[in-house]
Amino acid sequence: MAKKLGIEYKIIDINSIHSEFSKFLEHDNFALGNLKARIRASILYYYATVNKYLVLGTSDKSEFLIGYFTKYGDGAADLEPIISLYKTQLREFAKILDVPSDVILKKSSPQLWANHTAEGELGISYEEVDSVLYCLIDKGVSLQETVKITQLDEKSVNKVYDLYKKSEHKRDLPKAC
Repeated sequence: MAKKLGIEYKIIDINSIHSEFSKFLEHDNFALGNLKARIRASILYYYATVNKYLVLGTSDKSEFLIGYFTKYGDGAADLEPIISLYKTQLREFAKILDVPSDVILKKSSPQLWANHTAEGELGISYEEVDSVLYCLIDKGVSLQETVKITQLDEKSVNKVYDLYKKSEHKRDLPKAC
């Protein structure tokens, strides 16, 4: 897409950096996955500093509200241009912009480990996540009403709500003690 739009870009393989870091740390798959996101953020901020740029984030409203990002990793940004749009809205917007369908249909993945997809990790589709968030956050509907409106099972609605509540710390600046 960058090439199609004429945007200058650089691909940097971070595997050797990640591997070197990993030599000094206890092994934990989840933490090592988050480390990849933080390495990427460090490199983005490096080039932003060198070129006097700002880092644009890629978090959408869905990911932001459920905390599906690594704090100080892929959640690190100076500007968040698409954070007001749910993932399903972004897919529709991409169609209007003539983004190739293989890009639109590609499964969302932070690529923190092999065969990693967002929906696989979440255990729920973004269509379901978005409908629950829209009811709970945008419309202020109760959990029980959200179950009725979305026609999802209570477990799925509670899961999205729990993700939202447990990730509040990710959406706020650090608190002064």
